[in-house]
Amino acid sequence: MSLADEFDGFLVDLDGVVWVGREMVPGSCATLQELLDRGKQLVFVTNNPGKPASTYAERLREAGAGIGEKSIVTAGEVTARLAAAGSERNAFVIGSPAFKATVATTGLELLDGEAAREAGVVLVAGHRDVDYEELLTATLALQRGAKLFATSRDPTLPMPGGAWPGTGAILAAIETATGARAEIGGKPEQHLFEAARERIAGAERVAMIGDRISSDIEGGRRAGLETILVLSGATSREEAESAAPPPDHILESIGDLL
Repeated sequence: MSLADEFDGFLVDLDGVVWVGREMVPGSCATLQELLDRGKQLVFVTNNPGKPASTYAERLREAGAGIGEKSIVTAGEVTARLAAAGSERNAFVIGSPAFKATVATTGLELLDGEAAREAGVVLVAGHRDVDYEELLTATLALQRGAKLFATSRDPTLPMPGGAWPGTGAILAAIETATGARAEIGGKPEQHLFEAARERIAGAERVAMIGDRISSDIEGGRRAGLETILVLSGATSREEAESAAPPPDHILESIGDLL
C-alpha cells in the first residue's frame, strides 16, 4: 500500500511541490491526475499571491492535471477578504496587478500616490517591482494608524538556480520601519486552512503536502492534519529531520506518494 492510500484527500502547496519557477517538478502533474483518478480530493493552497486561482488552474490543466479553479485557494484572496472584513474602506496595496485586482473585488477602494498615505489598510504581497516609494507610503500610512495585513512571512520563493526574495523580505522592511505587526492571511495561519477545508469537506483523512517547514508543515500541524514534506523545494533533508516537531512524512517529491 502506498502512502497515498492512507488518506482521502490532500491540501497541496504549489511552489516547490508541483513546480519550481517555470519548471514542473518531474512527475508532479501525472501524480496529481493519478490521485484524482483514485478518487482522492485535492485542494491547492499557495502563499504565492502573484496570480489568481484561475491562472494556476489553467497551468495545472495544461500540464496534464484536471484541476478546476474552485480547487485552488490563494493567500492573496484570503488576505484580501480578511482586510475587507474590518471597518476601513480604503487600502494601499503593495503587490502584483493580480493581487491588487483581487483586493479591489472585496469592495476596498485602492489608493495610490499621496492619497495612499491616508489609507486605513495596508496590504503587502511580494512582487518584483517593489520600490522605496511603496515602502515609504506604507510606512506613513501605518504611522497614521492604518492596519497591516500580508499574505505570508515566507522569506523566499523557490526558483531554479536559487531562491528569490519573498513576501516576508518586503514585510520585514515595513515592520522594521514602523514597529507594526502584520496579520497574515496565508500559511501557517488558519485563515487559509479554514477556507481550504471547506472545499474538501467530504474527506475525513486529510494530509498537508508542502516544501516549507515554517508555513506548510507548521500550518498543517496547527490545523490537525498529518504533514508530508517534499524535498523538491525550500527544505533540505537535514533541515526536515532536525525540525521540532518534524514532519510526519518526508519524501523526495510528490511522486513518491504513489
